[in-house]
Amino acid sequence: MVMRKYMLLFAVLPLVVVAQEVCTNGVDDDSDGLIDLNDPDCPCSTAIIPANVASYIPNHSFEEQVPGPNGPCCPYGFVSPGSPPWLSCAEGWFQATSATSDYFHECGYSPIGMPLPPPDGLGAVGFFDQPGYFEYVGACLTLSSPPQPMLAGTTYTLSLWISCVASSNNHQQSVEHSDPSVFLDQMPLAIFGYANACVPFPLPTIECVGSLPGWVEMGRVLVQPAREWTRVSITFTPTENIHTVIIGGACDVPASFSGQYITDSNGVTVLGGAYFLVDDLLLTVASDQVLTPVSTTGTVCQENAFAVAVPPADATSHQWYRDGVAIVGQTGLQLDISGLDLDGGQYTLASTFEGQCLMGAANLPYGSDPEPWLSIEPAFGCAPLEVLFTDTSANTLTTSWSFGDGAVGSDDVELHTYTQPGTYDVTLTVTDLLGCEGDTVLVDAVVVGGPLQGVISATPNPTDTENTTVQLSSSGSQGDIISWWWDLGDVPPGIATTPVLTVEFPAVEGIYPVLLAVESSAGCVDTVRSTIVITERGVIEMPNVFSPNGDGHNDRFIPLDYSGEPGLMEIFNRWGQLVFSTKSLAQGWSGTEVPEGTYYFLVTPDDTRVEKLTGHVTLVR
Repeated sequence: MVMRKYMLLFAVLPLVVVAQEVCTNGVDDDSDGLIDLNDPDCPCSTAIIPANVASYIPNHSFEEQVPGPNGPCCPYGFVSPGSPPWLSCAEGWFQATSATSDYFHECGYSPIGMPLPPPDGLGAVGFFDQPGYFEYVGACLTLSSPPQPMLAGTTYTLSLWISCVASSNNHQQSVEHSDPSVFLDQMPLAIFGYANACVPFPLPTIECVGSLPGWVEMGRVLVQPAREWTRVSITFTPTENIHTVIIGGACDVPASFSGQYITDSNGVTVLGGAYFLVDDLLLTVASDQVLTPVSTTGTVCQENAFAVAVPPADATSHQWYRDGVAIVGQTGLQLDISGLDLDGGQYTLASTFEGQCLMGAANLPYGSDPEPWLSIEPAFGCAPLEVLFTDTSANTLTTSWSFGDGAVGSDDVELHTYTQPGTYDVTLTVTDLLGCEGDTVLVDAVVVGGPLQGVISATPNPTDTENTTVQLSSSGSQGDIISWWWDLGDVPPGIATTPVLTVEFPAVEGIYPVLLAVESSAGCVDTVRSTIVITERGVIEMPNVFSPNGDGHNDRFIPLDYSGEPGLMEIFNRWGQLVFSTKSLAQGWSGTEVPEGTYYFLVTPDDTRVEKLTGHVTLVR
């Protein structure tokens, strides 16, 4: 009777059918927002290891903590000169070198931007890797009981989880500033060994341990910096019995890891170094770990990106994924990423091995065009104009300039001279390590003005104390002049900004300086100086040299301040012979009929009250 009631109830309820997630079709079959490997319904392991296999490295996931007076020892920040060496909080671990690697645990502190939680438990270790400064994790294999050195001639595998963030020296960066995608180079992660001795830590160095006596690099793997945790492995065969190991960057880490500029959505730019995090350092005999190493080569922008996987020989049913979503139809051991027109991301090959899902993954940087930035100094001026161009772009490899006048350049800093007036567009093209290219065109970036020459016209000049009103003008000046600036010194108005002005000079004999500065629309400036000569009326003053060469300057011997006083001018050679005379002082003497030399003159004014004027003049051509 009960059964019949149950069956009836089941029959009248609406039938709800929930689809099963299919893990190889790139579709969210069960509509939970998670696709393929991202769905817990599609479990897959990064390694298959027998249950009774222990790591040669003790406390390989950094979970066993040293007891403290108030509970387990917890890190409360990064290692600094005023802090403890926090790695000592993890049982059996010590700071490997003088360069301070950091211990992180969710009981106390994790760096900003670190992908949480760590893949195996709550603890992880972080280290910088850059030329001249190497941080490491290290362990003695024979310190614990029973001692377990690696034996010469035996093949071993070290597998571990690794991720990367961009970090300032004090780990106070924002989440946006911790983005590691700016690091385009791969990091050579290496394991170093020391034979037949348990080496005490820390080693007194901040350099690569591979340069120290007794330390040998036993193997390495290339790791693409990415925030996602990725399982990588190194398989190697030591040639001596190894008692102590150190893990971190090989001696040839890229220079780019020292720091790259990162700009957040607010336009704030900081310098961050490549900071790597590791967890679950599992070191065993190679045959005890079943892994699928995956590597990526090439770049998206250069259209030669590939992924290659090396699953166990007996693995079957291969399937490629990008960021956990199946790439339908891709079931080989190689994936032509560029051929499929795919972008960067985490590429995974999943296979079936002994009835289990086994996967391996590697990251490929996204192909995004770099953003060019530049400075131009000065941006305007007169021809010939020398301009300094500087590529201020972040994280780029090559630079190409087009200056708009047909000239080009290829250096980060270029000094270019524009010889012709005009307005020029400037193009900067930059390329990053991935071969991605970005360019920018600045329209009318450089404005070059034409020739500019200021001229002072003064009428009358010279003049006398009875006629001191002088009209000053810039007529005769050349160029696209838009502003004038007169400096008359103590003569009113002192300063003026008009092209023409009338000035009343003092009725006092003397020479009065005048300065004119003119500016063109291109910002060119030219400065010219002149003098206004005020004389006593009736006084005749002669020059002491003239050059009758037809150049339009000082071609005739005439009074300097002649104001119409009539008189007779006579010219004598050095033997006292009269060679020229004239009653027209305003016309003076051309000197064309005599050779170069020194001549004597006598000026006799018609006004007997005015004294005669004598002297000598030098004629040069």
